[in-house]
Amino acid sequence: MDPATAERLSQINQAIENVENAKREEQQTLALFWEHMPAIDPSLIRDRMLAIQNKIQALKNRKRALIRS
Repeated sequence: MDPATAERLSQINQAIENVENAKREEQQTLALFWEHMPAIDPSLIRDRMLAIQNKIQALKNRKRALIRS
């Protein structure tokens, strides 16, 4: 394997690891919302939870794209 290819594969693996870590953090944040619902407007909580779910999905999509590259 040539050095450029090896470097690119290393970069992809690091990017995948970063995406997985970010996804795990977002999932933990979402779990905290479910476990400890703050005493604020429920619509604000819903909006925040939906935003977190959307971010998790975007991270999953990013990981798939990295794996394909």
